[in-house]
Amino acid sequence: MAVEQRPDQLSQWQQQAMTVPESLDLFLGGGRGGGKSFLLAALFLRHCEQHASNARCLVVRKSFPGLQDLEAEFLAYYRSIYGSALRFDSQKHRFTLPNGATIQLDQLERETEFGKYQGKSFSHIAVDEAGQYNSPALVDRLRSSLRAPVGVPVRFVIVANPGGVGHAWLVKRYALQAPWQPFTDPATGFDFVTIASTYRDNNFIDRDRYAKNLMASCATDPELGRAWLEGDWSVLRGAYFASVLDERRNMIEPWPHLPKLGTRWQTVDKWRFYLAHDFGVAAPSVTYLFAESPGAKCPHGIYYPRGSMVMVDEETTTSPDDLNAGIGLTVPDQAARITDMCKRWGIPATGVADDAIFNRTGGQAGSISDEFSKAGVTFSPAKKGSRIAGWQTMRRLLADAGKPDVPGLYVSRNCRIWWETVPSLPRDPRNPEDVDSTSADHAADASRYGCTGATQMAVTTTLRMNY
Repeated sequence: MAVEQRPDQLSQWQQQAMTVPESLDLFLGGGRGGGKSFLLAALFLRHCEQHASNARCLVVRKSFPGLQDLEAEFLAYYRSIYGSALRFDSQKHRFTLPNGATIQLDQLERETEFGKYQGKSFSHIAVDEAGQYNSPALVDRLRSSLRAPVGVPVRFVIVANPGGVGHAWLVKRYALQAPWQPFTDPATGFDFVTIASTYRDNNFIDRDRYAKNLMASCATDPELGRAWLEGDWSVLRGAYFASVLDERRNMIEPWPHLPKLGTRWQTVDKWRFYLAHDFGVAAPSVTYLFAESPGAKCPHGIYYPRGSMVMVDEETTTSPDDLNAGIGLTVPDQAARITDMCKRWGIPATGVADDAIFNRTGGQAGSISDEFSKAGVTFSPAKKGSRIAGWQTMRRLLADAGKPDVPGLYVSRNCRIWWETVPSLPRDPRNPEDVDSTSADHAADASRYGCTGATQMAVTTTLRMNY
């Protein structure tokens, strides 16, 4: 049975969370229903009571509608303590406590909105539902407003559940860290503690009914439902590819080499090698070396059915700190990196790419594909057609990996960005047949072009292989 939680009542998990020193930032990353919002209100209350008018707290979320429930919970919590002495400005979404401390709720969706925080100072900042941000860029930028007078501790709190477009960067930074153990976030250099709860830690709700309702809300995506219930970020292998992707079947060990071009091989197996490229400058560029099997063995001696596709290597401009951002390389610089990869494997730099790079830009260079061609990389249009049809082709190949008589899709462990992003890609909330295009889907796009565009190539490369 549910029991109303009073401000002076904390669950055992919430009590333990309150003991983490304020000098450490927090990642509250468990499942749903664990009491994270109530804990956040309690953390702010303690800070405000201790530092009075020097305490200025801020909670941001991607949209105001998403803040409504949190605002109502905060209002009930603080009114139960201060009564009419609490001032609440519903226009500015700001609470002012009797001692002058303030707690403000606000929205931050895009870069252009960040200006409203410039020049402002907050001693505690929390980002609620951080998984709604496809990139950590805006979340990190909020730190520029985290400052307070000497003697007033500052703290950054990130609140998130598994799933969403930000799943990959949250996993990479925080979610899989050892719980309750301080660690330094290499991206920001700040010390964090990851603490997680589930609905089982919250004795103030009807836990059995909550679990049933939560799973019912994810009837079409039970993997996400289990992740929300258990708070286990490693459980969620991606809402879109969850049913077809399995590391045990799809991940392969790196190939040691490819045979050099030549004609003196006693056994001739016509493997075809080509590139698949998704272009970006501010966003990442991702290029894969594909090997299409004729129904033969690879350098490891493993047999791949005819038509199987093996992603052998990866070249990417993905930022090390943001899986949805590029490092701004020009086309000639990207081409140099791609040709270097091809030289390592002894193949020509030719393949398929997003149709958009063949559009004329209006400049002297012609098109992006023309720029690549001048720099030694030749791309043909992938003629990708429908995104959904392409995803279905890719899903079928992933699902068939490991079967002895049908082609499958296999991805080398060397393809690091692929394994960091593709398994956790969410569905588009408006169209569950598609991948959410606001997520870090650049590696997925490149591999989709490789799966669907190989037959459209104007030039293909066949190497003679002997094992």
